[in-house]
Amino acid sequence: MKKIRVGLVGLGPLGKVHAENLMYRIPNAELTAVCTRTQAKLEEVRRVWETPETYTDYAQMLAQAELDAVAIVSPTNVHLEHVRLAVQRGLHVFIEKPTGMDAAQCAQIEQLAAESGKVFAVGFMRRFDTSYADAKRRIEAGEIGTPIFFRGYSLDPIWQGEAQVARAEANGKWFLDMGVHDYDLARWLLGSEAAQAYACGGAYVFEAFAKNHDVDNGFSLVRFENNAAAFFYCGRTAPHGSHVESEIIGTKGTLRICESPRRARVTQFTGAGEVHACIDHYLDRWGEAYYRELQQFVDEVQQGAQTASATAADCTRAVGMAELILSAYEDQLKAGRETGCF
Repeated sequence: MKKIRVGLVGLGPLGKVHAENLMYRIPNAELTAVCTRTQAKLEEVRRVWETPETYTDYAQMLAQAELDAVAIVSPTNVHLEHVRLAVQRGLHVFIEKPTGMDAAQCAQIEQLAAESGKVFAVGFMRRFDTSYADAKRRIEAGEIGTPIFFRGYSLDPIWQGEAQVARAEANGKWFLDMGVHDYDLARWLLGSEAAQAYACGGAYVFEAFAKNHDVDNGFSLVRFENNAAAFFYCGRTAPHGSHVESEIIGTKGTLRICESPRRARVTQFTGAGEVHACIDHYLDRWGEAYYRELQQFVDEVQQGAQTASATAADCTRAVGMAELILSAYEDQLKAGRETGCF
């Protein structure tokens, strides 16, 4: 069976991970072409990787390179146009979350995906992490009874905060950009859609976020249509590093995933007490999941059927939850201004 020829757009840190997985780890794929607007990155690609064709114009890459699929790892605010061009070319699509800047854009992309008749996979990589996949299996096997509560913490290290101020303009507010990972997990594990939300938070450390009603720490409580509930905490100021932690409570038991963001299974005992190093970057935590999700996408393209990857519809629902939470947060800001609390 021939290899799947993939073109990739976006060469930030995650784009490079996907590119290297396609080149070195996924045997039934070929990274045929890469695209970025940054000339220096293309020069690095030519020097280090050698094999892929390189482009600064995405439309030109799609027109000239011989491709079966495209991996879209560009900023969220250009996803809609990138998807539209790929669908016009009849390509299978892998796209990083969220698919669009809001639920309306996501719905447009969902429609394009449906019309294409091709595999259209969304990069909710946590589904492909072995711990979360095992939790899903245990829930489906009835080991914790009916799941009724999800708790999700998704925290970025404080030393990335300043850089994220500019990034937010192209990728959306934190309740959306980071929170959507946990919203997808909650939908997936609780088996229901959001019905009602309460949210609060603020720009406690990086005041620049406040001008756009964004947060560096945000908290939300969501009730689902099946009467399950979820609490979400998304932050940008973790002093210890990158920290993602989840809990699913059922009627017969509880599952906890990554209670401590340990880098390794080594503990040092010192005068300061019991010490262990923490994960300091999200790529250190999710490297294998990024590989597995892209391997799954390539397998699905070869098989001609999407069987396990998250869909465009999954992303539309998760972003819809984000908008419900963002609306609740705006309500709290308005109430705070009216009462003089903010």
